[in-house]
Amino acid sequence: MLVHLLVDYSFLYYKYKFQLENGYMKRLTTPLEWHGTVIEKDVSQIYYSMREIEKFRRQLEQVGHSVIVSVCFDMPSARKEMIAGDSEASAKYKSNRVKHLSDEDFENIRFVQSLLDKAGYNTYRFDRYEADDIIAHLVNEYKDAFDYNVIYTPDLDLLVHISDKVGVSRYKAKSGYGAVDMKNFSSYIGAELKCNMPYNALTLYKATVGDKSDCIDGIKKFGPKAFDKMVAALTARGVDWSQLGDWRNTEKALQLALDSGIITDDQFKQALESLSLVRPMAFDDGVVAEPVKHSTRELREAAYTPVNMKSLID
Repeated sequence: MLVHLLVDYSFLYYKYKFQLENGYMKRLTTPLEWHGTVIEKDVSQIYYSMREIEKFRRQLEQVGHSVIVSVCFDMPSARKEMIAGDSEASAKYKSNRVKHLSDEDFENIRFVQSLLDKAGYNTYRFDRYEADDIIAHLVNEYKDAFDYNVIYTPDLDLLVHISDKVGVSRYKAKSGYGAVDMKNFSSYIGAELKCNMPYNALTLYKATVGDKSDCIDGIKKFGPKAFDKMVAALTARGVDWSQLGDWRNTEKALQLALDSGIITDDQFKQALESLSLVRPMAFDDGVVAEPVKHSTRELREAAYTPVNMKSLID
């Protein structure tokens, strides 16, 4: 089976940055040429994050799969300007995210991308796009080129891409990685959000109820119970929930809710504004290359040996 493994790298870097800063893991140093001079370089976040990517790959290969890996990197997002304009909702979007990355952190991340390129992995970074936008595009455009696709992420938003060809290995700090697919989609998300969650109504939930983690308001005073009532009413009107993975069909469901008197005009406008912040940003045709590079032991050896990270090879 040919499996496409998609990784949100930014989450891995922050994960180990937090653990190292709080003394949960041992710091690692190695002699490394850095800006033309050999120094004793702290490679902790570099090594630990790359080791986790190698672990993902090995786990799949050990059960007989052929694996192609795509690693996606964050850049400052233009979502506010490109989608929601100058609205209050746009101004609040992710305003709670305080990310303390130093110049050294950015250098480390660029270094990781260069090593992964040399090791035969597909890496993606685009100005004004976040990793989850890139992952969404890769899945939507190229999922049928593989027997199965697995996304590694802590981001609940990406579960909207789950299908018969896409699963998610979702990370939670307290419990580690958990597999989510079509079989447990409704029970997994419903338990977390405390609502009735048909497959695939996650985007509708975020557009109406909102998302506190990203400072998305949704509809004012519209909680999980109101969402359940709306789901029941729209189900009675024949909505095919499986089609709502496409945000455009979520917009159609909101229009049906308005036309049926389930939500008011003001609520409809609030939901559309939130939807503009939830839906993935589009790429122009041909911008995101198809993931075809395949890592081999020889490529990993050539990439990792010169930087004293031979333990990553196997």
